[in-house]
Amino acid sequence: MPTVDVTSTPLTPSARLRAALRLTRWMAAHGSNAAHVVVSFRTAEPMEYFAGGMPLTTYEHDTEPGKHARWASVVCHVHPDRDHAYRAGLAEEIGQALGLGTDSAHLTVRFQPTQPDRVFYLDSGSMTSGDPLPVGPG
Repeated sequence: MPTVDVTSTPLTPSARLRAALRLTRWMAAHGSNAAHVVVSFRTAEPMEYFAGGMPLTTYEHDTEPGKHARWASVVCHVHPDRDHAYRAGLAEEIGQALGLGTDSAHLTVRFQPTQPDRVFYLDSGSMTSGDPLPVGPG
């Protein structure tokens, strides 16, 4: 169950939807089950995110949601077998989906390899990791 957790400047609901759909489609095109892709958004509070000791969230500039992020910090949980090319491609796609293609934009994307058997989700009223049950006693 690949996940993308985005913390950024405020985004409109439609900008979030566009980004989530674009990232889901990209992951599905690269072998993920689209129904299992999770994209979440969190708007940073003023004076919460700093780069080089300077705040990227300020009281004056972050009060109105936008169609594009001005900066974002993203954490992706993906299968440990995903290679560098996949991670680099996804990082590029995230930047484009969030509209962070300018020289003045700030974006960090961190990848956390996550074994599928360590992710549980609700399926038909029961928690499952999606992996088959082990064979044998126990």
